[in-house]
Amino acid sequence: TLLYILIFRTRTGQQLRAASQDRVAASTLGIDGDKMYSLAWGLAAACVGAAGALLSCFYPVFPRVGSAFVLVAYVVVALGGFGSVHGALVGGLLIGVMQAAAGFFISSQLKFVPVYAMYLLVVLLRPRGLFGRS
Repeated sequence: TLLYILIFRTRTGQQLRAASQDRVAASTLGIDGDKMYSLAWGLAAACVGAAGALLSCFYPVFPRVGSAFVLVAYVVVALGGFGSVHGALVGGLLIGVMQAAAGFFISSQLKFVPVYAMYLLVVLLRPRGLFGRS
């Protein structure tokens, strides 16, 4: 929620969204694109660091531990629609509920099968994702 407030309710968030949508137009309005891209990378690194710290309580830590989460994270973003924060939130909730239900009803070893099947279905029917912009 703090990240949402920062992105959608502050002037800095407005500048960040403007620079991400059209860097040239944002620079004509006096927005420093390099500064906004650095801020975006910094926010992303902070989120990844926080997620890593929280996940280290539940999963063992080793050099390739992130590879288990990268594909699911991509599916979440692609499912919601690239460029849509709301879509990523809905995609994450959908994937989480689907994994939990599949793990409970089918098998914990097959919990990713319905997730990837739904991803393929969305890619075929709505290539821009559920909330993707044209």
